Parts: sequence; structure tokens; C-alpha cells
Amino acid sequence: MATPLLSVATTLAAAAYLNAKLGVSIDLQQLRYDREWHARFIQRLQSLGDTCTLYRIFELADHGAEALWFEGRAWTYRQLKKEVDRFAGFLSENGVACGDFIAVFTTNSPEMVITVLALSKLGCVPALVNTNLRDDTLKHCLDISTARLIISTYDLAGAINTDLRHISINLSSFQNIAPSNTTGVLYINLESLPHPAVITPCAKGTLKDLSVLIYTSGTTGKPKACACRNNQIIVTSNPLSQDVRDPKKYFPLRTYSPLPLFHGTALFTGLSYSIGNSSTLCLARKFSTSRFWQDVIASKATRILYVGELCRYLVSAQPSPYDRAHSCIVACGNGLRGEIWETFREKFGIPEIREFYRSTEGVAKFDNFGKGAAGAGKIGFAGVVRKYMENDTFIVRTDPETEEVYRNPKTGFCVTVRSGEPGEVIGRVRDLAVLTEYLNNPSASQKKLLTDVFAKGDCFQRMGDLLLWNSSGWVQFYDRMGDTFRWKGENVSAGEVRDHIGKLSGVQDAVVYGMKLSSYDGQAGAAAITLDSSDPENFMKGLYIALKKTGLPSYAMPRLVRITEEIESNATFKKAKQELLKRSWNENEDGNTDRLYWLNGTTYERLDRASWDSIKDGRAKL
Repeated sequence: MATPLLSVATTLAAAAYLNAKLGVSIDLQQLRYDREWHARFIQRLQSLGDTCTLYRIFELADHGAEALWFEGRAWTYRQLKKEVDRFAGFLSENGVACGDFIAVFTTNSPEMVITVLALSKLGCVPALVNTNLRDDTLKHCLDISTARLIISTYDLAGAINTDLRHISINLSSFQNIAPSNTTGVLYINLESLPHPAVITPCAKGTLKDLSVLIYTSGTTGKPKACACRNNQIIVTSNPLSQDVRDPKKYFPLRTYSPLPLFHGTALFTGLSYSIGNSSTLCLARKFSTSRFWQDVIASKATRILYVGELCRYLVSAQPSPYDRAHSCIVACGNGLRGEIWETFREKFGIPEIREFYRSTEGVAKFDNFGKGAAGAGKIGFAGVVRKYMENDTFIVRTDPETEEVYRNPKTGFCVTVRSGEPGEVIGRVRDLAVLTEYLNNPSASQKKLLTDVFAKGDCFQRMGDLLLWNSSGWVQFYDRMGDTFRWKGENVSAGEVRDHIGKLSGVQDAVVYGMKLSSYDGQAGAAAITLDSSDPENFMKGLYIALKKTGLPSYAMPRLVRITEEIESNATFKKAKQELLKRSWNENEDGNTDRLYWLNGTTYERLDRASWDSIKDGRAKL
């Protein structure tokens, strides 16, 4: 009997080893999740009929459930719907009609949620303009939206200088005093809205109809308007299998979001998903490090949304009694760096981090529902089974110099990357009619498309991000296209260098970028670093050795470093590299308060006027 038992035990051990190595069980589970999700998606489409809009999903939600929490006040779906319908009736009476583009310039507030839902009811397309924009950039966003009306909240009405019709709304969230420095603005409050005897009917809408405009960050030029369709609203409202399979754990769902609703993460993962699950969106007016966990506790949130550097700010904050006094069990978002993943999870006691990769502009999708360090810094897992079955999302080889995809000289088709090799992620386009495009910018939209990728006639959309699929099956972010630069004949990932710097003791924040120097080939790596209480001189004395210990190759070492008090970021926490490129490297220039250094051999030295002159003239051996 011993021999058969031993044989069984050996077989089971081998199977367990292969399962752990190849991720077969994880793949099979995710495939089941995908199949269940798709079945629910079909059911949702059937329930929506000929009205596939955000308002229709809102209308079908549980009217007795809590829909919105904001600064201590709550609204049920029934209460919120009354205000949405009243505002929709007001807009309809004032000439707003189905198909109109309406600019929305509003602070995070119930007013913004009501505005978006009212416009959805009327079949309009809200253009969600970044509220930090002013002057020419703001005018540019209004112009490309072709909006015929702008809706603002009272606090922002004075920032708009336009000939467009302008309505400013305050239902409860702002001082009920109209700004005195504006003219031609129609100010309305709750008392201004009608109590219509006949409710304005809900406009019909197909999956192909436009639902909302979301603007790109404009980090590489003026913002472009991404024309998102109802399809994206319905997709992101559909319940996830991970939640549905354990309703006692995840429902009722209360999602806290300090992210601006003009950003895709807050709109889709926050508002759309909450409405699609008859759940509560706990909305903050804006992100505040000091108030974040107090708000999470006050709102009784069970889930938080994050993006970009938000988690780094929270980790860097002084410990407080609120850090673990909350009921949050899931953090959901994108951009959580690997070097602070586990620190964030441990400091705030959040057992589950859901890091996802979805582009507002595209169709590729990866998800990582990591509960521990195994998935730290990763954005998805796919073992051999999913890799074999995957037919929609691929990572393809690119030329870092031209940023064009590489094509096999013999076949003319694209080539997928090897394990551990970075490449651009692309997503299959099955129906151009539901594809997100850049509004009124056909050339930019066309540049995002690739045809004849793996077969004649196929079509894919470029995401603009470099990812890599490592040998263990994890997919991780590598860099944004354009953030990879060439130095000494080698390709350098700004994101990778930044991650190495971010792991060093004393570093609070860092950003890395390529900088063109006229006397040198390629682009020299430059880094801006903010420190906690560390002494800058001691930090810089040990920087080269510390980076070498991380495995960073010599050619990737930043040639220029500035220690600065603050690194600016935009409303979605993307670092303002353009602002850094404008800063002078001459420490004697008026207004320059940064400490500047350059890499002289293997030592970082202060960048004085003589050193900078030698670099500009090409005499320094960078």
C-alpha cells in the first residue's frame, strides 16, 4: 500500500508545485469571474432596454438605499432623484435639449452629481472640465467641447470669462451668496428650481451614444477631450464578481472618494459603480491628508479610491488615532507604487488592495486583487492558461527612440514581448462605434489605432503605457511612453529610476525625467527629490552608493539632482515635469531655492556656476 500512497502524494505535490508556479487555479478562478461578470452585463443591458444611460441605471437603483454622503449629510436615491429631476426640468425649460454638449465646471459636491445625472437624463453630454484650469487652457477646453452652455458651482463662477450662457448652481454646499465680481451669470438655488407637475421624460440612449467628455491631463500639450460612450458607463457600473460572490463582506458598499469627479477613476469607479450597485458614494470636496481618515470614519466607508501619489501623501503623514479606527476593507485605484504598497497596507490596516489598469482613452484591462505583498506594485496576474486564452490585450515590442511599435521585417506584424521585457499595452477594438475617441481631433484619434497587428484587418488601440509581464505571471507598470529616454546608448526608464530613489531612507517624493543637454548625445537623467527631515548634504553623499546597492546600472544614474521643498502635481496627482524642465540649474539665479548637484564620476557634488558652465560646454564627463 505504501507505494501507491507515495505515488499519489508525489503526484499531488507536483501538481501543487506546478499550480503555484504557473498560477493555474488563479487563472481558472478569474476566468469564472469573467464569465459571471459577462452574464450580469447581458442582464443589465436587457433591463435597460433602449435607454443605456447613467440616469437610467440611477432610476433603477433601490430608492430607499443611501446614494450620497457629503460632509455629514446623506441623501437616499429617492431624495437625490427629486433634486435631479427638478434640475433637469429647469434646464429643459431653459432650452437645454438632447444631444447638447454642456460644460461642467463644478467642485466635488452634490451639485456636481446632480448636474451630471440631470444632463444624462436629458440626453446631453457633460464636458467635465478640470476646475484648476484658467485663462487660455480653460478657454481651449471649452472651445473643443463645442459646449453651448456652462454650468458652474458658486465658488468657481468668478473664474470663468466666456461668452457662453452661464448658469451657476448652489443647492446646499456653498454660501448662498452670489459672487459680486461676475456679470451675465444666472445664479440658481434650491428655491429657484421648479416643482414640475409633469416630470421630463428620460432621453433614450444606445451604447454607442456619447455619455461624457473627460479631458486628458495635458502633461504633453493642451488637454484633449476623450469622448466616452454609454458603453463605458454600463461596463463600469456592472457589479464585480469579487463583490457579488461575498455580499455579506462587501455590501452594503460605501465608497469614499476625495478624487475629482472630472477624473475617470472617480467618475467610473466611484459614481458609476456606486449607482450600478445601489450603493453609497461618500464624496469629499477635495483631498486633504489631515482629514482623509476622519472623513472615512465619519462616512462609515468600507472602500476608498486612490490614484497616483495620494497614498504616498498618506503614508508620509504623521501617525494619528484615525489611521486604523475606520471600517475600510478595500482600497481601489491605480498608481500605488511597489515601494510603499506594503507600508500603506500595514499602516492603515487595509486587508485588500485592488490595483487596476484601465485607460479612460482605451480598452485594455488588467486587475490585481492583491491581499498581501505578493501583488505589491503589480497591476494584474495572468498565468499560462490566461496567456494562452488571451485574445484582446497584449504587450508588444516598441522602438524606444521613435516610440513606434516594432514590426517583424518578414511578416509586417507586431511582436509580443518576452517575459520581463517592457512593451506597450494594446487592446483589441471589436467595434469602432463604441470606442472612446478624442472629440474633434480625428488625427489624434487615428494615431491611437493600429491595424494589421497580428493578422490582416485586425485593429487595436494603443494605451501609451509600457508594461512588462514577468516570469511569475504578474503584470506591472514600467513607464509612460515618452518617459523612457536614451543615454549613453542605453534606454533608461524614468519610472524605474524613480522607484529606486523612492525606496531610499529619507525620501518623501521624487520625480525623474530626461533632459536634453546641447553638448551631449541623448538625454541626461535629472531627478527632483524632496526629503523628510534628512540632511540634504549627508543624503547626497551616500546617494550614488545607495542607488548602486539597489541594482541601478551606472548609465541610469541621474546626472543632475535637485533637492527641493515641493514637487508640484496636478489635480490627479500627476507630477508636473514640464514645470521642472523650466527650472534653472544655475544656483545663483534669483529665486532659485533648490539645492543643486551633479554626478562627477561616482560622487554627487554641489552644482556651482563653474560646474554648470563645464556641463553646458560639454567639458564635464557626465
